[in-house]
Amino acid sequence: MNFNAYLAKEIPKNVPSLLKEYAKESNNTNAINLAWNGGYILNAELVGKLALPESYIGSPLGLLILDGKVKCTPLFYKPAFIIYKDGTIDISRVTCKNGFTVKKGRHHLTFEAEGYNVPLYQKPSYYDLSFEEGSIVGNGNVIVRLAGTTVKEIIKTDKSRSVKIIPVGVTLSIPKEMFSDELFKLGKSVALTLAETTDGIKWENISYAIEAGPMLLKNGKSVIDMDSEGWKTKNSINTQAARLDFTDMRGPKIAVGIDQDGGLKVLAVNGRIRESVGATHIDMANILRDQGMKKAMGFDPGGSSTLYVNGEIMNISPYNKRYEKDIYSLPPEPRFVSNIVLGWVGK
Repeated sequence: MNFNAYLAKEIPKNVPSLLKEYAKESNNTNAINLAWNGGYILNAELVGKLALPESYIGSPLGLLILDGKVKCTPLFYKPAFIIYKDGTIDISRVTCKNGFTVKKGRHHLTFEAEGYNVPLYQKPSYYDLSFEEGSIVGNGNVIVRLAGTTVKEIIKTDKSRSVKIIPVGVTLSIPKEMFSDELFKLGKSVALTLAETTDGIKWENISYAIEAGPMLLKNGKSVIDMDSEGWKTKNSINTQAARLDFTDMRGPKIAVGIDQDGGLKVLAVNGRIRESVGATHIDMANILRDQGMKKAMGFDPGGSSTLYVNGEIMNISPYNKRYEKDIYSLPPEPRFVSNIVLGWVGK
């Protein structure tokens, strides 16, 4: 089976709608046999809750690589589903602590590992969503907020000004003499190149990757660790983790496992409905382990959980976007997502 990933062209949609959009936008003429919802995003409800501009809706909350291009850096230490250029797949925790380079045309700026979540002031530094403090001191630097690859805000500070960290994207702190108006333009995108890692991930060999989580299995053993992955940081709880940091909380879940031969299985469990209270992360890990999976990870659960097989949605969503109008009798529908993983049999 071949795998791919797709990002909504304009606004988030449910999985069936994204598959239709993918069919129009891509050159892939194969019938899609398998698809599921991808990583976490900043949806409209969260944008309102956090009092952020609507332009943040759909912003990815973790690593996103599409067709070999980085669309968002890793933002925690959560696992990513990785599709390599040779067609092999993998699951691995990812981080941006090794640094990255921002490019636009002939302009570029490198953020070294020494500046990860640490103020340097004389050199560029950067902060992901594992950063525990609520703000950083500007100290005269230029602060740039990146959501995905889009420059959302540029703040020129004085010595005493502090800048709030928001729970989306990376925050860059750049000495004013190193800041380039040509590189960072409000509302425009930049290109990102991730620095080499020490854990064997070769970014240049990756076609697609989506960060989600939590990590469920490694070497056939449960490795659920909500603390080290960053689920319990303030920034994470402000977005998705308020429902996810309890490993014994039941609900709709979706997860993927890979066996020792590189084979894949997708597991979806209904929840929050009369027929099923759902599963815990521990349940998902145990089921996939019993199915012979050596590595496994979860994807966005709850109403976002969507398993598509040969033209049909296999699971039942407890969600309907018009739920406030009638909480009793509206039909289930998959929650809108901004990215999906899809697979097909053939070339």
